[in-house]
Amino acid sequence: MNKFDLQRQYYPVLAHRSFLNTAQNGLIPTFAAEAMCQHIQGRSLNALDLESMDALWDDADTIRQRIGRMLHCRGEEIAFGPSASALFNIFTNGVGLQPGDNVVTCDTAYHSTLFTYYNKRSDGVELRIAKAQDGRVEAEQLMELVDERTRAISISLVDYGTGYRHDVARLGAFCRSRGIYLTVDATQGCGAMQIDVEAMQIDFLVTSVYKWLQGVLGLGFAYIHRPLLDKLKQVDMGWTNVRDRRHIRDDVLDISTNANRFEYGGISFVALAGLKKILDAYEKLGGADIEAYILSLTGYAYQKAAQLRQVRVLGDFSPEHRSGIVTLLYPEDWPITPEYLYARSVGAMPIGRGRCRIAMHYYNNREDIDRFFAVLEELDRR
Repeated sequence: MNKFDLQRQYYPVLAHRSFLNTAQNGLIPTFAAEAMCQHIQGRSLNALDLESMDALWDDADTIRQRIGRMLHCRGEEIAFGPSASALFNIFTNGVGLQPGDNVVTCDTAYHSTLFTYYNKRSDGVELRIAKAQDGRVEAEQLMELVDERTRAISISLVDYGTGYRHDVARLGAFCRSRGIYLTVDATQGCGAMQIDVEAMQIDFLVTSVYKWLQGVLGLGFAYIHRPLLDKLKQVDMGWTNVRDRRHIRDDVLDISTNANRFEYGGISFVALAGLKKILDAYEKLGGADIEAYILSLTGYAYQKAAQLRQVRVLGDFSPEHRSGIVTLLYPEDWPITPEYLYARSVGAMPIGRGRCRIAMHYYNNREDIDRFFAVLEELDRR
């Protein structure tokens, strides 16, 4: 039994269902759930005085440092927020987009990226969209759309609907050499695929914690490269984004110079209690081993699909572009729905007719994948 099989004991649902849907919502391990419940129970039993509140903020600052180690940056470059969507607005509202500027993205980007830029069209900002070809958007397609008025390339680390993992390092080098920004939504990869923001030359990265970081809705974090951090406009202001959260001088606005200057209100300490335990597990298991194990499951899913007559993997991506997400195509008349899969003890994400997305984390194993493919094999024999 390997170290990842040992983790399955902390996910009760796996005892009766093959859960392959982390791309929608990750499973919460018992140790993270217990930590969050203990936090709430502590509030209920002991209330929350000022000293305890200060301790929670100090703990949040310690967690920033741990996230920094995971992303290969400094903790001072990490900001917490309620979601990746909310955090992304720090960039789009603060970078100073002007009429005539353009931003490059792709049609496989998540809605929060696309919609946030759609909202800038009324300000005269152009959104240039590269079209996916069989689920993939090559770096060259994005680069070809860049001109002298391009301010940023905005992508996902892993495209949510296809599982395609972008060549972020290549795009980062391209953007840095031209003085434009690279922004990355890492919600479908952070906690599963390794991220080195310095090596990849990412300027701005966001993620929510309720998927591959196995937390709850209501918490995300952003990485903001220090040179960009110093340039972003302060749009929102509150009581927490100052140097002194105790407010000894109420008549002085002394805004923090670190990324936490964009945290203008309270954050979810409940969610942070769970995230802290997930970071423990991530550090214990090792980021490199987690990625390698997940990609081994992806490779196994590719092999299983190749054995079926009427099923293929969308994109059939080369290994460097794979992630924990695999999207499968099959005849549109197959009766696969969430209810159909649930009745067969499988959790996955059918997308319309003829398509289903599976997403594998380190708490999954080959038996989970076998149970899903048993459903496809039965239909394939008809």
